[in-house]
Amino acid sequence: MRKRRTYFLTFILILCLLLSGCGTPAPVSDQNSTGSVTANPQSFADIEKDTDSGEGSAPQTTLSETSAPAVSGDPTTEQLSVHFIDVGQGDSILIQAGDENMLIDAGTNESGSVVTQYLTDLGISHLDWVIGTHPHEDHIGGLDDVILSTDVDRVMMPPKEHTTQTFEDVLDAVEAKNLTITLPETGDTYPLGDGRFTVLGPVADYGDDLNNWSIVLRLDYGDTSFLFTGDVESTAESDILNSGLSVDADVLKVGHHGSDTSTSQDFLDAVSPDFAVISAGKGNDYGHPHQATLNKLLAAQVNLCRTDLQGTVIITSNGSDLDVSYEKEAGESELGTSPDASASEIEAGPAVTSETQQTQTADPDISIQVHITRTGEKYHSAGCQYLKNSDIPISLADAKAQGYTPCSKCHPPQ
Repeated sequence: MRKRRTYFLTFILILCLLLSGCGTPAPVSDQNSTGSVTANPQSFADIEKDTDSGEGSAPQTTLSETSAPAVSGDPTTEQLSVHFIDVGQGDSILIQAGDENMLIDAGTNESGSVVTQYLTDLGISHLDWVIGTHPHEDHIGGLDDVILSTDVDRVMMPPKEHTTQTFEDVLDAVEAKNLTITLPETGDTYPLGDGRFTVLGPVADYGDDLNNWSIVLRLDYGDTSFLFTGDVESTAESDILNSGLSVDADVLKVGHHGSDTSTSQDFLDAVSPDFAVISAGKGNDYGHPHQATLNKLLAAQVNLCRTDLQGTVIITSNGSDLDVSYEKEAGESELGTSPDASASEIEAGPAVTSETQQTQTADPDISIQVHITRTGEKYHSAGCQYLKNSDIPISLADAKAQGYTPCSKCHPPQ
């Protein structure tokens, strides 16, 4: 996929583009039948109050430039905007497809006001879909605020109960608005504006493993595509791959805030994204995103976006091209470094599989690591001055195969 560089000159321009799609859409009708269940808060016992917390902020007036892939095909007649809202250590994603709107998660309990204010600032008072990916507080904590303050057509949540006050609050809000909960059925496809989204997960019964119960959606818009993964971990990722449904996407919302329990190599290879967005809180207690995950993404030459470093990230599509904007600047080396990473983890890069080890025996260059930059044509030794703004580890064999030549300043292995 070829790439082009797009410049966002003013915040007014992007607001104009976004607000042009804000209206009161008609209810979305699904193309396939699906189950639904009426919320019944009285069916849950042993309620406990969640204690996790997080922070978030709506976008400010500073937007930055970044490169974006251009996808072949005719543009659609409207603009798609996907907002990865900065809600601290949590997830919240707003999708605007022409006159139709979808919200996936709403961060923590404390983030409810952040998300509702974000919608208000964009003039959005109607949501065609509200998706609660799974019952964890950092995903559904603010959903009750959104449902109670917004005109909502459909709510989708997985068939997994949870004995927390946060979960109870969401069910109470659904009942108060006389809504029912649509259950995700793998393979079901629904229209959203000029696009469509397909349910890829959950595929199986994951017992008490709430992360793997996450609703996984692939959104197709013209020739561009997005994959939203909630907090799915490697077990559920494998089940999705085995289902035979396509996960290939231009943009990947990285699972579980960049934890090393998600984004398995097989899953990443199948998605093959150009962009990866990680939603995490700055200085969070979990060390998200983990360095092992970042190393995999860097080795795959994926463009990284992180809400903990860049604030709210907005990716727009006309069905052919993708444009990326964000609140704050962050260097490529910073984007590729975990807050808790050791120097050895950063230098190590992706883990070596047994298959790779067998290949290394035949080609010793595979075991030698060098470094490349995002746009350069040379490969370098670690610490080279040209790696200041971009540092991507790669094997010497791969560097040679991709046409990179050795830097004349740092004299890397040849």
